[in-house]
Amino acid sequence: MPVATGSADTLVSHTGVPLARVTTFKFTLDVNDEQHHRLLAHAGASRLAFNHHLARVKANLDQRAAEKSYGVDEADLTPALSWSKISFISEMNAWKDGRAPDARVEIQDEGTIVRGLPWRSEVSADVFETASVNAAQALKNWANSRKGARAGKSAGFPRFKSRHRTTPKFRVRAKYKEGSAPSVRASSARAITFPKLGELRVREKTRQLRRLYERGRFHAYAAAFTYERGRWTVTITGVAAQLHHQRRNAAAPGRTQARVGVDLGVKTLAVAADEHGNQIKVWEGVKALQAAQVRLKLANQALARTKRSSNGRRKAARRLGKMHGRVAAVRKALLHSISSELAKGSAVLVIEDLNAAGMLRNRKLARHISDAGFRELRRQLEYKSAWYGTELVVADRWFPSSKTCSSCGAVKAYLSLADRVYECAACGLVIDRDLNAAINLARYTPPTDPEGTKTSPPLPAAA
Repeated sequence: MPVATGSADTLVSHTGVPLARVTTFKFTLDVNDEQHHRLLAHAGASRLAFNHHLARVKANLDQRAAEKSYGVDEADLTPALSWSKISFISEMNAWKDGRAPDARVEIQDEGTIVRGLPWRSEVSADVFETASVNAAQALKNWANSRKGARAGKSAGFPRFKSRHRTTPKFRVRAKYKEGSAPSVRASSARAITFPKLGELRVREKTRQLRRLYERGRFHAYAAAFTYERGRWTVTITGVAAQLHHQRRNAAAPGRTQARVGVDLGVKTLAVAADEHGNQIKVWEGVKALQAAQVRLKLANQALARTKRSSNGRRKAARRLGKMHGRVAAVRKALLHSISSELAKGSAVLVIEDLNAAGMLRNRKLARHISDAGFRELRRQLEYKSAWYGTELVVADRWFPSSKTCSSCGAVKAYLSLADRVYECAACGLVIDRDLNAAINLARYTPPTDPEGTKTSPPLPAAA
């Protein structure tokens, strides 16, 4: 049983190993019909708990709004409900156990009156608690967005989860007592044990997870189940021990000690070059979505021709979902390959701070930008750099890496996307546009003002 140390974020396993590396394992479940329906029951319980809290809060807000419209004083209004996670969990426990005044009442065939949810013991209690936490967080996001205290797009009032339109999903926590076996653990080469669900077979090998458990180098926090494209997947999240110090040594043999810049693009997915002007590697990209466009179009047309709520429609939707799943898997595999190679083989990496959301507003390039997965590649580089001891530098968003000459430093006033070769009018350099940008990124140093704060001057209008 891991125990907390002086740091609030660090655990120490029973073998004395600090666990601080956030790690996730994802497996595809291989379940039978009975297990499939048990998983659906857990997902239904999660959906029920989430909708229950939203309904209570919405009714309370509507009641208070109606009373205010009638001129009722603030002190005489219906008391507001607490949206805290603890209050939601306590209320849900009382409601499902039948202790709450508004608990469900059911009369069984033999005339017995049952309060609460009669099937609550068949579902893990964690499902209700985690759904309550999710509802509290969703309401908090909405409230903060209304106050202007939340960054990003404005968040509306949380939507109720529909049985037919919402992806079945739920989460259980990996709680267990000291001295007992972990509640979420790899029980065999292709099976994992979960609380209340028992042992479930998986399609992938659990060797790595099992060895980490055996050596006291991993502690699971939770397991999230999702049913998509006709199959169940489970994501086990926790903290693991740091990798071997030699793997985290930036000065280890085989690593590029020069700074490495990585330029991302649509035509060529990634180009890596060092600060000395040497090209390291070019990744063209698989363009998984573009390659599957013909098949996706035919699958969408076949789905549109089916009758609603029919078996044919469900089969067509499953076929379309599998195609999208393959596209996502191919793209993710390539991005993992690129990010691992860069994080393991470089001492210092410099990447761009791309505004991916803004780039998607370009209707002509939106599909190609989504197919490239710029944001996902950056996310993987961020956590893998921390794993392998690589220094990751994010260049300023306004740094003109493509417009700057890597030879003399002259900056072009205008460079269109159609210009695939960079030609410098000052020194006569002719070089591939992406390679030129990667070299400039490798030589990037964060600009600072006299007080030490980073500055981000806007680009000229022609950019």
